Amino acid sequence: MKCTIIQDLLPLYCDGLTSSDSNEEIEKHLQDCEKCREVYDTMTAKEMKIDMPERDVRPLKTVKKRNIAKIIAAVIGTAAVLVGAFVLLFWGVIPITSDRVHYTVEAYEWERENHYSNADSPDEWESAEQWTETETVQNLWLKFDTDANCCRFVTKPEYIYNDDGSITVHDHIYIYPHIKLPFDKRGKNPDQFSFGCDVHEGETLTVHYRDREEVIDVYQLYLESVS
Repeated sequence: MKCTIIQDLLPLYCDGLTSSDSNEEIEKHLQDCEKCREVYDTMTAKEMKIDMPERDVRPLKTVKKRNIAKIIAAVIGTAAVLVGAFVLLFWGVIPITSDRVHYTVEAYEWERENHYSNADSPDEWESAEQWTETETVQNLWLKFDTDANCCRFVTKPEYIYNDDGSITVHDHIYIYPHIKLPFDKRGKNPDQFSFGCDVHEGETLTVHYRDREEVIDVYQLYLESVS
């Protein structure tokens, strides 16, 4: 069999697609023909295996984790800044300065009825002796006006229990300026508010500004307002 025919059959022979008779002729020819045997050896030679050094991916994993941590930190930081800006601008967390606040005072008296009973429990209320006493209440009303776009105030009463069983109240008020939200429903003057209290001797009202504290003697202010 000619070499050209053998070489044409070698690809099929290498893939196992030739018949047994053809295989016998091809193998017999390869034993005697050095040229065809070289062609066959070339076809059946194994692919050169190149050993690539194993890459150390640990540094890459570390960099990836750092990048993810940076992205998370950036997202959290941005959210914190936005929340802080919203709270600062639209809620108010820093007290207003004293030069931006003015207030007027109204003082008046009114009669209050206090109901008493010698009943020891609610079940005895109907059958117990009852009486009513009228009490004159002295009241002080402060109307605050600020130059802020909008403001909110927080009151914190401080109770002092005296030895005779009475209670002295020292009120504290904090005023925070901020920007009015579109859905704010506090009317046309959200920069104003009022604070009222009953007047008892020895009680005070402390207004906490950013730059100072103003301690108001409630009883003395009442006397000055009604005189």
